[in-house]
Amino acid sequence: MTKILVWDIPARLFHLAFAFSLTAAIGIGFLVDDEEPLFQMHMILGIVALFLLLIRVFMGLLGSRYSRFSSFPVHPREVAGYMISAAVSKTKRYAGNNPGSALAAVLMFLLVPALFISGTGYGGEEVEELHEAFAWGLLAVVALHLAGLVWHTIRHRENISLVMVTGRKEGNVEEAISSSHTAWGLVITVLAGAWITALFAAHNTRTATVKVPGIGATVQLGENEADEGGHEDGHEDDDD
Repeated sequence: MTKILVWDIPARLFHLAFAFSLTAAIGIGFLVDDEEPLFQMHMILGIVALFLLLIRVFMGLLGSRYSRFSSFPVHPREVAGYMISAAVSKTKRYAGNNPGSALAAVLMFLLVPALFISGTGYGGEEVEELHEAFAWGLLAVVALHLAGLVWHTIRHRENISLVMVTGRKEGNVEEAISSSHTAWGLVITVLAGAWITALFAAHNTRTATVKVPGIGATVQLGENEADEGGHEDGHEDDDD
C-alpha cells in the first residue's frame, strides 16, 4: 500500500471549519452563563455550524467519492462488527470513513439541526427543554469520535487525524480519488466566508439578535436588554 488521496480540499475545509465552530459553540455553551453577552456567540456559532452542514449536504449528494453519503458504511451489522473488532483486534481498513467515524458524522449531522431548533425555541417549549440533552449527546458523540481516532492511531500506527489535513492515507491506488478539487475549494471558501462575515456583521449586541443573510429571518440570541429597559422606562412614565 501507498499514500493515496482520499479527501479533497472541500471535504477538508468543511471538516476543519465544522470542528472549530462546534468546539467553540460547545465551549461557550457549557462555560458561559446564558445571561452573559458572550453567550450570544454560542448561538451565532451554532448558526455557522448549521450553515456549514447545509454545504455538507450538497457535498454528500454531489461531492467526491468518499464525501458522498452513499459511501458511508453505516449498516447496523457493519457498525456492530467494526466496534467488536476494534475492541479485540485490528479493524478492517477503509479508504474513506470507517463505520465508527461514519456513524459519528451522521449523529452530529442530526444533532446540530436539533440543537438549533431547540435552542432558538422554534420547536416550542417541549422541544426547547431538550436542548441541554441534545448538547450533552453531541458532546458524548464528539468525545467518542476523538477516542476512536486515538484508538485507531494506536492500533494501526497511523496518524488518522493528520489525514484531514493532508487528505492522504495508506491504501490501494485504485481506491484514490482523482482530484483535490482545488477550484471548488476556493469557490466554497470565498462564498462561505462572505456569508459568515455577513452573519457576524448583522449581529446586534444591544438587542441580542442576528439577521440571517440571504433569508432575512431575525434570530433572538438571548434576553433583549434594550426591550427590557424600554419596558421599565415605560412603566416609570406611567407612574409619573
